[in-house]
Amino acid sequence: MGDAGSDATLILVRHGETVWNVEGRVQGQRHSALTDRGWDQTRRVAHRLATTKLDAVYSSDLQRAFEAAEFLAASHKLTAKSLPALRERNFGVLEGKTLDEAARTEGSWLLTWQADRLLKSPPDGESQPDMCERVMDALREIADVHLGRSVAVVTHGGPIKSAVYDVLRIPISLWNLTFISNGSITVIRGNRDVMRLVCLNDACHLETTPTTEQMED
Repeated sequence: MGDAGSDATLILVRHGETVWNVEGRVQGQRHSALTDRGWDQTRRVAHRLATTKLDAVYSSDLQRAFEAAEFLAASHKLTAKSLPALRERNFGVLEGKTLDEAARTEGSWLLTWQADRLLKSPPDGESQPDMCERVMDALREIADVHLGRSVAVVTHGGPIKSAVYDVLRIPISLWNLTFISNGSITVIRGNRDVMRLVCLNDACHLETTPTTEQMED
């Protein structure tokens, strides 16, 4: 995961498991605490990156990501820098609910939205393309500032997958082709103009693989 000439190396880390991941609730931009397993995943990420020279640690400002970023940054004698642009997608009125709960309380619009949930915004929320645009703007800016060096970026499943799809030019209609695990590492290398995928959803530093895929948000 070292430097490559004038390119920046962005080590994208998905935060550890949260209470709402376990309960199947839509987190979006609301707070849900890391579980004991989530903290264990955080420690394992820090151990995995212990010998990687980091120039900086960036994070979503949402607590579940920023707490993990602070832990990682401290192990490198750095201070985590929070960026709201790295937040998970805003799911509006769905946040805090399971999809079964939402089906009982949110009315007929939910079925219409689920049929086109990537392109359409839920009430008070944002669309997938809108999230991708703000995340990629932030990642390109980070790359531009840290050319020739490595940085860690602690964020969420949605933003990481959005970055992967943007770099590989995969249409979001194929969104379900891949999954970003809690505590996993994805690496992108490049600059403001050109980025390439180096590593996707690396979780070999974690002892076990979840038997069920938890909601990415």
